[in-house]
Amino acid sequence: MAYQGNQPYQGKFQCPPADPIMMDPQRVVRDFYHPQKVQVIHPIQIINRHHCVPVYEHVYTCSEKDEFCGGHPHEGFLRR
Repeated sequence: MAYQGNQPYQGKFQCPPADPIMMDPQRVVRDFYHPQKVQVIHPIQIINRHHCVPVYEHVYTCSEKDEFCGGHPHEGFLRR
């Protein structure tokens, strides 16, 4: 009977183990993403602006004078 591969020969034959063949490795890339804190600074400048606004304050002054209110307007004056 002729050899027929991996078939048993009279119930006992098996092919001997072959030497392994080493292939070039394949590169498998797995990306992992992790949070990384990055401060973003937003400067705020507070401007205090001061404005003069006229607010009227009414101030009253008081004066006093005497007036003569007699009879005739020319009374008491001498005419020449």
